[in-house]
Amino acid sequence: MPLLQGYEYPIEDLQPLHDLLKSWKLGFLYQTLLDELIDMQVLKVMKSVQVYELLNKFPLGIKIKFSHYLENWQNVQNGSSNNKLDTAILPKNTKSFVQDEPVVDINLGDILTSSTTGSMIINYYKINNKLNDNIRSLLVETVISYIITTKKQMSVNLADYIGNQIIAMFPSEVKDTYFMKHETNKNPKGKLYAKFYNSMRALKTSGLIIPSNAHVKVPVKSINRKNFEPETGIEYILDQIMHDKNCSFPDLENNWKATTNYRLNEIQKASTTSDILNKWIGFTLSLGYRLIDIDFCTLYPNCPNLVSIFEEKSEKLMDLLNEKIKDNSSRMLFENLKNSSNIICQNGKNTVLFYLLHAIFVPTSKKVTKDDKGKKSLVKYSIKDSQNSFMIFKNSVCEMEEYITCRSKEKNPIQPYILIVGTPTDPKEILVFFDATKYKVFSIVHAIDICFKIFHLFNLEYPSQSITVWIFIQKYFFSLTTKFDKPCHLIGQILSDLTNY
Repeated sequence: MPLLQGYEYPIEDLQPLHDLLKSWKLGFLYQTLLDELIDMQVLKVMKSVQVYELLNKFPLGIKIKFSHYLENWQNVQNGSSNNKLDTAILPKNTKSFVQDEPVVDINLGDILTSSTTGSMIINYYKINNKLNDNIRSLLVETVISYIITTKKQMSVNLADYIGNQIIAMFPSEVKDTYFMKHETNKNPKGKLYAKFYNSMRALKTSGLIIPSNAHVKVPVKSINRKNFEPETGIEYILDQIMHDKNCSFPDLENNWKATTNYRLNEIQKASTTSDILNKWIGFTLSLGYRLIDIDFCTLYPNCPNLVSIFEEKSEKLMDLLNEKIKDNSSRMLFENLKNSSNIICQNGKNTVLFYLLHAIFVPTSKKVTKDDKGKKSLVKYSIKDSQNSFMIFKNSVCEMEEYITCRSKEKNPIQPYILIVGTPTDPKEILVFFDATKYKVFSIVHAIDICFKIFHLFNLEYPSQSITVWIFIQKYFFSLTTKFDKPCHLIGQILSDLTNY
């Protein structure tokens, strides 16, 4: 993108522009538009003659397609053509994740303009250039009501197609909010699918619709691990790492850096975490988290360090918490944080901030439990369950040790978690507990940084109670996306919202 003195390209337009071109199947033009400083505002007023000038190096067919899609999109944005979205804005043959079935002829513009709620949504967007959570729900409800009323069959293809129309009509929206299909998850996600099947379930329960056993099947791909080229001539160094108990920690760190590729391959071959820690006992030392950091930085060299970027990234989270928190006890804690900000120490403020993230990313996972008689029941995790799987608060070191002993006696695997002596607003002592190893640190930010890196270095799953919070931390603070990530439309929407704070 060229730099012009005194002009600043609107960064918030980068993603909407990319998504819009992609929905037109013209994503390859993205860089061309950036090079000419074309933003969303420019697109609204661009004329046909300017399109041909912009795309003078492209074939005539591309110019015609772009001009056609642009004209229809402008009609919607500027309120002409009765505010209807021409179906030509989007290609008819959207590729399905399941099979190449024909796309149902459904027009989002017609659906919205034919209802009072839909028209109000369009008018709201014209004024505000964005939607809020309540309006997103109304949008989805309007679309799903139409689908059910017209007896159209919901499919992956249809949800994908409607998702593309939504982001074409409302460019500031994130498609993942409405439709998300992840290769490692068998079921699509997003508001469209959730609303449709929740509505159908209610209709079937009431007897208004006869139940059907039809369901959608999607492929699941196998997981591949990274391979690292092991260092050569390191036998003596490895012997020192594993057997020299008199080696100073600075020397151990140097030896660790010299063997990191070899060790990453060995970690991936290991069957259990205990096997790793028994072989690489340096991890169990009191400063072992520094060795974890060395290996993690090789595993993900482009990942930032949370401690160094937290202050900048966390500023927007206060506005997010203020807008999104609905839970009463969490709201009280947040108000206490705001009203006592000059009394609570920075470490306390940061602890409360992470603690309250669980009230935004409310757990959706469920667990199967058994009572004394062996009867199974399905229980949904609560906000408190999510918080307790993330960090535990105790009144004293003695209580903390008792808790660790209690957890160790359980048959369930113990994932990394944070133990704190004190309260969220006044953390006095902080430990990261990991497979009988305790790392003492002095800030909650450092503790979360260590915990996160343990999960990824040792190939561990996030706790099911707080998985959404951890994935948000992964994507927002560490800018890391992997193919193992569980899809969550709420995360995509909030990451987009944060750019507007």
